[in-house]
Parts: sequence; C-alpha cells; structure tokens
Amino acid sequence: MKLEKKIILCIIIFLTIIMVRTKVNATQISISPSNPKVGDKVTVTVKVPNVHTVDVTANVSGAVSGTIKVVGGDIGGKAKTYSNSSTFKCKKEGKINVEVTSGSTAVLSGKYVNVGANKTATVSKKTSSNNNSDSNTSDNSSNPSTDATLKNLGIKPNDFNGFRKANTSYSVSVPKNVDKISIYATPSNSKATVTGTGSKNLQIGKNTFNIKVTAEDKKTTKTYILTINRKDKEDTKSDATLANLGIRPKEYDFTGFKPDITSYNVSVPNDIEKITIYATAKNSKDTIVGSGNKSLKVGQNKCEIKVTSEDKKTSKTYVINVTRKEKEEESEEENNENKENDQKISEGLKNIEIKEANLSPNFSQDVYSYEVTVPSGTERLEINAEATSDDVEIEIVGNEELKQGENIITILANNKKDDTTSTYQINAKVGNQEIDISAVNDEFKDAGKKGEIYGWIIKGTIIAVIILIVIFLIKRYKISQEYEDDEDEDEIEEDDEMKFDQLYNTNSQYKSTVSEEIRNIGLYDKPQEDEEYRQFRKNKRYKGRRFK
Repeated sequence: MKLEKKIILCIIIFLTIIMVRTKVNATQISISPSNPKVGDKVTVTVKVPNVHTVDVTANVSGAVSGTIKVVGGDIGGKAKTYSNSSTFKCKKEGKINVEVTSGSTAVLSGKYVNVGANKTATVSKKTSSNNNSDSNTSDNSSNPSTDATLKNLGIKPNDFNGFRKANTSYSVSVPKNVDKISIYATPSNSKATVTGTGSKNLQIGKNTFNIKVTAEDKKTTKTYILTINRKDKEDTKSDATLANLGIRPKEYDFTGFKPDITSYNVSVPNDIEKITIYATAKNSKDTIVGSGNKSLKVGQNKCEIKVTSEDKKTSKTYVINVTRKEKEEESEEENNENKENDQKISEGLKNIEIKEANLSPNFSQDVYSYEVTVPSGTERLEINAEATSDDVEIEIVGNEELKQGENIITILANNKKDDTTSTYQINAKVGNQEIDISAVNDEFKDAGKKGEIYGWIIKGTIIAVIILIVIFLIKRYKISQEYEDDEDEDEIEEDDEMKFDQLYNTNSQYKSTVSEEIRNIGLYDKPQEDEEYRQFRKNKRYKGRRFK
C-alpha cells in the first residue's frame, strides 16, 4: 500500500509540473478583412504580451509580403501589451501567411508564454462589376499611401553597397580615423517621412543607428537598423594615404598638406629648373610612384604621385601643380606679395617641445623639418606645440601607434585670420639599436644575477630540509632502540618480580608456622619485609609508566 501511495504521489507531482509549465500562445494575430479579394487592402495587426529583452517581428508572405516590427529592445517588467499593424494591398490571389518568430518566452499570469504564432488568410478573385471596380479604384487612389520603405540608404564616407528595400538591417566597418559620418536615406514614396539621418559621431566599437520611415498614412512605419563598427586600430594594409608631401628647394615648398587633400598648387621662380618631390606613406610597406627629381618647363607642370596600399587593392593619386614663372612675371608687386606670404607663414608656432626627447636641430620658426629619437616601445610622443597667436589652431597628424623605425609626424598651424597654414614635420625614430642592445644586455645581466641568487637560496633550502630529515630519522631510531631496551629490561624485572613474589609467599607461609617465640626474639620481622616489598612494587610501577 505504501508503494502505491508513492506512485500516485509521483504521478500527481508530474502532472502538476506539466500543467504549470504548459506554454500558452499569448500572441494575437488579426487579418482584416478575413476574406480579402484582389485589389483590397488588408491590415495585419500583431499583439504580444510583456516579455523580457526581446525583438518580435512578424513576417508577412504569400499574396502580400513585408515585415512588421512589433517590439524591440529591453521592455522591462511592466505588464503591458505591445502591438503594431501594417496595411498591404492584395495584388494577386493566394494565401497570406503571417508568422511571428522569437526565441523568448516569459511568465504571464503564472504560465509560460510562447511568443511565436502564425495565422493565414486567403485572397480570392474579385467578382464585383466594372462600375464597382471603377469606384473602388477611385477610392483607393484617394487613400494615403502605406509604403514605408526606402529606395536608398548609405553613409558618407566609407559607404556600403548591397542595399535592398526589403532588408532592414545593415552592418559596415570604418577605419579608426573616421570619427564622424553622415547618414542619407530617400523614401520610396516622396510623401513618406524619414527620421534618424544626418551627421553622427562614432565611438570606438559598435554604433547602432535607427532610420525610421513613416508612410503617408502616418500609421505604417518601418525601421532600418544601421550598425557601424569603428575599428580600434588602423587597417594599414589597405591604407593608401601619405603622411607628408612636398617639394625641394625648401624655400619653395608649399604648406597645408593634409592626407585627405590630393591636389596642391605651388609657384617657383624662373631660375628653378628642377625640383625634388618628397613623399612618405603612412604605411611603410606602401608603394609610392612619382616622387624624386623633376625637370620643370616654363608654365604649369603637373606632377602625379601615386600611392598603392600594401594589399595592392587600394590606390590614391596626389597631384602637385608646379608653375614655373617667366622672367617678366617677377615684378616688384609679386615680390611684395611673397614677403607678405612669408610673414603669414611665420604666424605659426613659436616653440615645439617633446617630453623626454630633444629636437634636432633646435626649434626655429623658419625651420620646418626636425628629427627626434625615442626608445623602443614608444607608441606616442607627448608634444607641446605653442602657437604664435590665439588665431592659430594646431593639428597634429601621425602621432598615434608609432612603429619601430622612422615615423613622420606632421604639425599643422592653421591661421584662421588669414587662412594660411604652416606645416612642421618631425621624423620620429623609434628605437636606437645601440641603446636597445646595451639595455637588453643589462637586463640579461641583472636577470642572471637574480637567477644565481635565487638558485643558491633554493639549494640552501633543499640542503637544510635534507639535514632536518636526517636528524629526525636518527632521533627516531635512537628512541625506538631505547624503547626496545626498556621492554627487555621490563621482561627481566617481571621475571624477578614473579620469583620474588613466590619467594615472599613461600617465606610467609613458612614463617607463619614458626613459633611465636622465634618471632619474638627478632629472627623474623614480617612488617619490615612487607615494607620492602611495597617499595619494590612502587618502583616497578614508576618504571613501567616512564618507558611506555
């Protein structure tokens, strides 16, 4: 009977668990009208209960197609029903399939809620008369559009491709130096409105932007999600930009170089028949064609400098238009203008300091090229550039993630007042080989000394432990030997005791028969012998306790 009760109890518990954990389909889908015909508009409405962090989307396929975004993101723990609807025009016969998919469940009213659900409806052929058809067409044409799709979507710069209006999610990666983008989008229906476009700042890592389209009817909406991953490191393999660019002689070099600007103009006197174009790529493994010595003709000379990235997939061409003047053009007016330009150029920096490093040569306002040597492992220089006035803005380019060897750092001093720029370049040499080798040798020597000390400490510890173990074993051996000797002695003494007891008892029995007269004269003193016996037994017990 007890076994039967246990079986019944287990069955009750099992059924209770099943009943409690039964999933209830709480998502509601309605299709109106329920029996649409070709040419009719059908509205699909989806309602879902409150769940935890979840994205719920309804996919409509078959005779009409589209998606309905019901809810997305963290919707908290408040009891609330979320719903959304979209209207579609039935252009052909067939079934309308509405399916809600989501991997999330939640507890609602003590039961598990299944968010997934589906429903179907059938679009049949229209049987109305021509007049009715004309009337319906007229009514439909007057109704506001429910089109909430985009016909294009993208970003500037580093745009992506493959846009399709039915696809609402896109991902794109941009280089580390792209900290701002502009999102553009055009709706398929010109009367629809778009929000979420325009200029956006980017942080390192993932940046998510929602572009929401609201149809002309102000009810139908669709959200396009754009995920932009700004890299935390520069992708140098596909980088085809220059870190610096200019010409020699130095006094005729142009200013204001920026990696993103690819065209520059400069004029030289008539007596300059040759120039040298210098260029350095951001990635030392890029290929540069077009630099070096160039002969100049009188007039304009177009010099092209082509940069090809390390992976050979990206290229960029910079153009320097060098105008060699004729002799007659060297008028006094131009000379005065050149002097004014020289004064403007001098409005740049009044000092450059680099922490824990020295510039070579020392800073001077009319010197624009410097060198500095820093230890290996230096990824960034602490540069303090002081402007000659408050009108000068300072921009430093190329001072990030320095590599072993030579690195070109450009300091641009932009004069806002007269719109001129002075360009200063620092050739940062990371890692002096002689210094590095000596430092490494010193480190090895220190490590060797430390290792030798640690080795002697470990050896001494091992020897001390071995000595202690040997002492312990010797002590233990001696104690065990003493214990065995004591046991042998105890056995001998026990034999003596037995013999003494036998003798004592025999003497006592014998002496008990002796006449009282003999005892009186002192020949036999039993109390004295008894005392000796007790003392013997006491000593014997003491020895036994001591050696056990």
